Amino acid sequence: MVKRELYIDKIRPLIDKDIIKVITGIRRCGKSYFLNLIVEELKNNGIKDENIILINLESMKYNSLKTKEELDDVVLNLTKNISGRFYLLFDEIQNIERWEKAITGYKVDFNCDIYITGSNSKLLSGELATFLAGRYMEIKMYPFSFNEFLSYKGGNNEMELFQEYFKYGGMPFTLELNSQQKIDYLNDIYNSIVLKDIVEKYKLRDVNLLNRLILYILDNIGNPFSVTGISKYLKHFNIGFSNNTLYNYLQYLENALIISKLPREDIQGKKLFKLSEKYYVTDHGFAAALLGERQQNIGGILENIVYIEFLRHGYDVSVGRIKNYEIDFICRKNKRKVYVQVCFQLNSPETQEREFRPLKLIDDNFEKIVISMDDFDFSCDGIKHLNMIKFLKEFI
Repeated sequence: MVKRELYIDKIRPLIDKDIIKVITGIRRCGKSYFLNLIVEELKNNGIKDENIILINLESMKYNSLKTKEELDDVVLNLTKNISGRFYLLFDEIQNIERWEKAITGYKVDFNCDIYITGSNSKLLSGELATFLAGRYMEIKMYPFSFNEFLSYKGGNNEMELFQEYFKYGGMPFTLELNSQQKIDYLNDIYNSIVLKDIVEKYKLRDVNLLNRLILYILDNIGNPFSVTGISKYLKHFNIGFSNNTLYNYLQYLENALIISKLPREDIQGKKLFKLSEKYYVTDHGFAAALLGERQQNIGGILENIVYIEFLRHGYDVSVGRIKNYEIDFICRKNKRKVYVQVCFQLNSPETQEREFRPLKLIDDNFEKIVISMDDFDFSCDGIKHLNMIKFLKEFI
């Protein structure tokens, strides 16, 4: 059992506060389990079982519910004999049409505390955001961190465990499976997301283009994305597309929380660029599952792990540029700013120069770090060098 303390610590101060708690994250990252942890927390606070109502909208019991009116009937029936304050927890709320009106209605009419989960990044872009501006709190959930992975696995061989984490990612249920089962399960998750959250939702016809697009992104993690590059790639498969279709499909993948886009930022000019963004995947295990035996981009996967780790801890992240050099990540949280370079190994003077030089050009006093798999400490000129495992365990 992994208690997911990072998220419990975020939710605990919000219990019984007059805001709706919204937990978002990719399918199968642990949101349902987290709702059960919240139920456990409520019981520990002395809340009676009958005052806690958990509705999983993907379970057999409730997956036939499709509309606000159907959900209203269930909620009214379940709460009619409850005295005092009660707690409503809804899992995968986006499965209900006009769910926003249902939730706002419960907020107005009942003495209740509400928790909802959803698997779409646009969950809060509709009426809930309009009606309840400032009255909800979003908690973004991700697959297991390496620390959570270690907590589940136990043992002292951190390098061996990191190699497993590096290849298969942190989707919670994969930890109970053997290698082939992990691959099969990750493929099943991907196919489920594509079908339920993209193809059915947006009524897509060209699923082949969508699949080829995600394969291209996985093959090019850490590289700037360009329409020219994807055009050349898709020509090999005789796939035609318009730029508008391409950008729509990218947005659908983002909405389903499979991928995440980073803007580019000019460190000296303080400008954001909309072109040549980078894309990373929410769980890097999808690379092993979907690319098969193809040689993985080790540096790109390491970047992906670092990027998601910063997001997991609430940082805003962008890609930096200074003169003609790139900074992998600029990470901001409150008053803290960290410039980050990531590579596999600093095994030559040329590689060390390539990774450290861009950071040396930055003339402010914020933290600057280089992360690699090396055990030897290459720190110099005020720039910290961290081993990847040490970073994941201790830095943030």
